[in-house]
Amino acid sequence: QDSIYLKNYARIYGKAIFHADTLREIQLYYSMLNFVNDTESEVRQDYLKQFCMTDNDIELIAPLPENQNYIDFMFEIASHGKNEEILMAVLPCMLSYSYIFRKLAAVPTSRQSRYWDFIKDYADEQYAESCKEWSAFAEHKCAGLSVANKKYLADIFEKASLLELAFWK
Repeated sequence: QDSIYLKNYARIYGKAIFHADTLREIQLYYSMLNFVNDTESEVRQDYLKQFCMTDNDIELIAPLPENQNYIDFMFEIASHGKNEEILMAVLPCMLSYSYIFRKLAAVPTSRQSRYWDFIKDYADEQYAESCKEWSAFAEHKCAGLSVANKKYLADIFEKASLLELAFWK
C-alpha cells in the first residue's frame, strides 16, 4: 500500500513543481520528489524483492479504502493549483514519518527488525533537516496570508494528518 501511495504522492510534487513561483521553490519540490523516487523507492524495491514482487505487481493491486481516500484528497487539493494548499496536504506524511521513525530508531530492538533499513532512512538526521527546511519553507510561503486563509490551510493540514493516521491503522 505504501508503494501505491508513494507513486501518487510523487505526482502531487510534479503538480507543485509545475505551479512553483521561483527556481528555489522548484528545487525544494524537486528535492522531495527525488527523495521519494530514489531513496524511498530503493528501500521499497529491496522489500518487494524479499516477497518476490516487482513494481509491475504493485500496479495490479488496488489501494485499500484508507489509502484511496488519502490519495483522492491529495489529488483534490492539487487540482486547485495553489502550492500553499499542496504543501499542507503533503507535509503531514513527511513530518509524521520523521517523528515516528526517529522514535522507533531510539528503541534498541528496532535494529533487529526486518524493517530497519526503512526505519533508519526516515530516522536519518538529513531527513530530519529536510523536514525542518520544508517546515520553514511552508511558514515562509504562508506568512503573508490572511487569518481566514491560514485557517483554511490549517484545516487541510489537519485533514491530511487524520488521513495519514487512518493509513497507519
